[in-house]
Amino acid sequence: MIGLASGTISLCIALVVLGLSRKVSRLEGLVYFLPLIVPLSAGITGGFSPPVLGLSASLVLLTAVNLPRKGGKAVRLSGFLIASLLFSLIGFRIQFIQMAPSGSYVYFTWLSIPLTVIWLFLISRSVEFTHYELGRKKWRLFIITLLAITFSFLTIVALQGEQNLGTALQLGSALVGGLSALLIVSPKEGATSIISSQLGFILAGLALIGVVKSLTAFVLLAPIAPLILPNARRSLAFTRATTVTSTSPNLINKLIKKYAISYPIGIVFLYVSLSFLGLASAWFVWNPGIIQGTILGSGILVLPSLLTGVNKVGRYLQSWNPSISGEATGTVNIFGTKFNFGDLTAVKKKLSKLTRTEETNYIATPDVTAVIQAEQNEFLASSFARADVVTPDGFGLIWASSVHDLPLKDRVAGIDLIDEILSTDQQLDIYLLGSKPGVAEKAGIEITNTYDKVDIVGTHHGYIPVDSEEAISEINESNPDLLFVGMGVPKQEEWIMDNLDKIEANVVMGVGGSFDVISGNLPRAPRWMRERGLEWLYRIWLEPGRLGKARLIPYFMSKVLWEKIKLILRNEIL
Repeated sequence: MIGLASGTISLCIALVVLGLSRKVSRLEGLVYFLPLIVPLSAGITGGFSPPVLGLSASLVLLTAVNLPRKGGKAVRLSGFLIASLLFSLIGFRIQFIQMAPSGSYVYFTWLSIPLTVIWLFLISRSVEFTHYELGRKKWRLFIITLLAITFSFLTIVALQGEQNLGTALQLGSALVGGLSALLIVSPKEGATSIISSQLGFILAGLALIGVVKSLTAFVLLAPIAPLILPNARRSLAFTRATTVTSTSPNLINKLIKKYAISYPIGIVFLYVSLSFLGLASAWFVWNPGIIQGTILGSGILVLPSLLTGVNKVGRYLQSWNPSISGEATGTVNIFGTKFNFGDLTAVKKKLSKLTRTEETNYIATPDVTAVIQAEQNEFLASSFARADVVTPDGFGLIWASSVHDLPLKDRVAGIDLIDEILSTDQQLDIYLLGSKPGVAEKAGIEITNTYDKVDIVGTHHGYIPVDSEEAISEINESNPDLLFVGMGVPKQEEWIMDNLDKIEANVVMGVGGSFDVISGNLPRAPRWMRERGLEWLYRIWLEPGRLGKARLIPYFMSKVLWEKIKLILRNEIL
């Protein structure tokens, strides 16, 4: 319970500090002292013991010498050495190691402080190295890596219940809280390197306070050594120089580079798998048994399995092309259907221009179900690709755009677009093709009575089979500015594509079931439902037969979210 309390306090205080540092410019410097929350939280819940005080004093000094524009490499190195000495004298140092399972002890005298300083240096610099490889561009992945190491540490502490490790448990839990806050709210980029140095020092201090008296302390070194040894010569964490490179990479380096380091997520998997192996080894050494041996044996398969998985996932994501994306032309691609207009006013202006052209233009207004159908129907997909204007008729499409941070902001429903077109001051001749016999005629009467500048020059039912030759002949004789085709998806798109070259109207537009609404045969959903994207639910209530198509809506939403997950994974892994 004390560990949970320290973790909760650390999480809350860290979130407050991160929030203040982002919103109040005068408090930006607070974020540099963020890791100090870890020992303070442990002290509040369990008391300010010498290890907690030593860690606090060391972190204050480390932060002071690492602040921007406070000093060069020599100052930072000197500050680190002094901070390590402070921790050795006030907090904890390596005085002996208990060798398991014999129980014998190896004692250190004058070597105690130098060994402690070396320990702190190795662990801290290894974390800085990990930050160099991950944290600059993959900050959250870096924090997840440290969380995995900290949880391994807490597990080791729990396994050694015979020791008085309350302080280690409190500090470890507080570190989990602080890291969780950094996972939720990332600090500004300039502060991450300073924070990573302090986090490494805390991790090294935890090992000293908690488990260094036994052989299991070296479990914390296991995940770090494979990264340090083959890469130390070229790591900025050790050399601070970008020009130093390895001239003769060894086999370990090649394998790690190929299977893990080539993808940032590989470093995480390497840490986690090696931590598991170290933990299983420690458990087996301290308490040999069949279960412990089985877990240790199975652990040998964890590392190659994870690295193989990283390699396969990385190759897949490298070759993967998102199905939802923005394009250089200003269009938004949602599962193969490209939308080039998402504003009702802009569409109205565009259509006004198209009605005055001599060639025949095609307007499509697909909704979510049409987009999903177009994935499986090549003819339908080609009709949307041929359209001169494609607008999103559905809040689901706008939602998908917002999830992926794309510029498609406003729904342009077919019925709303018709109203905008017909409300123009421009004189328009319109032909209505579609719906049951008599519905288009009734819709035409309603349009004529409502809009002064519109003439309905002809109507024709849209029930299959349509006598296309007869309909096209009537359309061309009436020479309309706009032809509205309301046969439903995909029938209207098929008819339009088959006959577009023969039609002499300036604009051809698929309008789905709009004639039923305009004629009054079907009421439109109340405004509050339309504004909340629930018009589809109202239509299902009126026409239960639409339920079959409505099942595509949750399918569409799951596909949108899965695309977002893959995009996040690619950004983190590659």
